[in-house]
Amino acid sequence: MTLSTNIKIAIFMSALAAILIMPGTAFWLLESIVIGLFEVLELALDEIVEHLFHTSRHTTQVIVFYIMWGLFIGAAYWLYRYSKRLYSNVKAEFPDWWFHTREKASLNWQELPFSKKIKMISGCSLGAAFVAVIVL
Repeated sequence: MTLSTNIKIAIFMSALAAILIMPGTAFWLLESIVIGLFEVLELALDEIVEHLFHTSRHTTQVIVFYIMWGLFIGAAYWLYRYSKRLYSNVKAEFPDWWFHTREKASLNWQELPFSKKIKMISGCSLGAAFVAVIVL
């Protein structure tokens, strides 16, 4: 693994931990970013249409509405096509990946000495109990 891969994994794990620890704040932040990007896109389209066609405010808003509607339909269609391809790839690859991962975990577990197995089980149990105490 290179340093950049480690950084990507660290960022992903940090984001996942933030989502799991404070889901309300994480989704509020995501919602704020999406709404902000939408507003910036709408404002930019308003300015471009108004400058290019010299239209009134109402006409500009109608034109921008239909442009954004077209963009949304195009993005939804692209997502639909991509999700079908992704689903077929996952459906074909998942059984092999699951079997390989399960076998690897089983071999790693069998190779561990008994003391390490006890440490791992107690550490996971203590961690789960700690999370349960914090959440409840």
